Amino acid sequence: MKKKLKTRGIIPLLFVVFMFASFLLGTTYKKETDIFDRINRNMDIFGKVYKEIALNYVDAIDVDKFFRLGIEGMLGSLDPYTVYYDDKTRDVLDLITTGKYGGVGITIEMRDSLIRITDIMNGYEAQRKGLRIGDRVLQIDNQDITGFQLDKIRQIVRGEPGSKMQMKIERENEAIDFELTRQEITLKNISYSGYVGSENDGIAYIKLDRFTSNSESEVENTLKTFKAQNNLKGVILDLRNNGGGLLDAAIGILSKFLDKNSFLLTTRGNNKESEKKFFSKENPIVTKDIPVVVLINLNTASASEIVAGAMQDLDRGVIVGSKSFGKGLVQQIKDLNNDSRLKITTSRYFTPSGRWIQEKNYFKENKSGVFLNTESFQQTEFKTLNGRLVYANGGITPDVEIKLEPESEIHSALLMKDMFFKFANYYLENHPGIKIFKCTDNIFEEFKNFASSKNFFYQSEADKKLGDLKLIGSKKSFSSNYYDYINRLEKEISYEKSLEFENAKEELERNIEAEINKMIITESEQITATFDSDKQLQEAISVIKDKNQYNKILGIL
Repeated sequence: MKKKLKTRGIIPLLFVVFMFASFLLGTTYKKETDIFDRINRNMDIFGKVYKEIALNYVDAIDVDKFFRLGIEGMLGSLDPYTVYYDDKTRDVLDLITTGKYGGVGITIEMRDSLIRITDIMNGYEAQRKGLRIGDRVLQIDNQDITGFQLDKIRQIVRGEPGSKMQMKIERENEAIDFELTRQEITLKNISYSGYVGSENDGIAYIKLDRFTSNSESEVENTLKTFKAQNNLKGVILDLRNNGGGLLDAAIGILSKFLDKNSFLLTTRGNNKESEKKFFSKENPIVTKDIPVVVLINLNTASASEIVAGAMQDLDRGVIVGSKSFGKGLVQQIKDLNNDSRLKITTSRYFTPSGRWIQEKNYFKENKSGVFLNTESFQQTEFKTLNGRLVYANGGITPDVEIKLEPESEIHSALLMKDMFFKFANYYLENHPGIKIFKCTDNIFEEFKNFASSKNFFYQSEADKKLGDLKLIGSKKSFSSNYYDYINRLEKEISYEKSLEFENAKEELERNIEAEINKMIITESEQITATFDSDKQLQEAISVIKDKNQYNKILGIL
């Protein structure tokens, strides 16, 4: 009798569970159906508006450009990393993912309101045909580029490998025409690899500039080459100014330094099912007995921060430099059709300790009001594998922070006026045949005189404040004592400005050397030339050479 009563009690319970499950499924289905209904309704309205404007607006409309602006308007309400690429701009995406594009091997920049060639790659069409750094670009395919934005000019220069391009440049007041054939340009991911310090130190230095589909194999081959020499006593991985790239490349490179199956990363999208965990996938090339230092700075971002964050959280290497950029978002590339793609932010990433290192939280700001979730990340302190405190205050904070001196006002002003670039051209014209350039005291004086001959002048912050005080005085009936004080202050400011060249001498000399060497030696030689004055690199070498300091920083007992 009791058994029958129990059985009877189970049936209503199962019925309730079934009904509750049905309710949940029905609610979920209803929500999904509601979303699709709203999407379809909005798409219908959007299409009707677009068609109505395209056909009946008072002026003729470029329907392709109008459509693109509509897309950009929508994406503009999100984060800046969600971007639409059409057939005219998809080469930018190819460059990000593969490190390849169709071009002639030049870098162009705006210099003193003129478009000039600022770098020429070795072995490509521009170098073979005789283009030079400093050439002013006048026309491309008989089209005057005056007033064009840099991005537009780059789009014109790039194109299908094998296609022809006409370029007219100005050199020494003479116009010269070039016919160039575009090639597939392959950017190197590693711009330098070699030993640093003394020959017996055995410290390998790798400067990695981007994370593309080839980055992992390049790093692997480089590390194997060092290992084969049987002298590897430490590795410095330089990720300064590396803006990131592919997540897979970052995971692959981490696998060269960390034990197999080490937990590296978590990514999470807008629902729990989207969470993914990533682990190192192979036995490391650089084992734990070999110390590692990772160099970072403000321009270290994205995939670079994934590598730096995992190395720090797992106490595998010491992070040296200055605080990184702070990009804790992951993008995926979606093919829309044959001619267009969407790079869309699909998830946040979290370092092994659980840090989300995003500096600017676009979702929390929600200025456009499109974001429905209100998820916040309040925790700021986390612990590494050895129990060291690390922080999620935006970016990766180095274990050893070496802050470079802030850029002086005069340095910024000289850059804005292109004085370093102009002096480099002037100096090489008057000193041909230099093999490698080093700035001496005499050359620094020559640079100062050159700037003066070009009527170099700049308005400092002190000048601006002084101007404000003068303006206030002109509007008020102040006594003569006020104006006497202003005049004394003006003289003092003028005196201090006269000292700025000397006060910023070291900083200015570095830039003079870099600008001139860029015109006469290879990229690898340019990097070598900076070693002695690179304070962050020198600190990295010091940390690796001092085993006790290295272990102390990482909390190794």
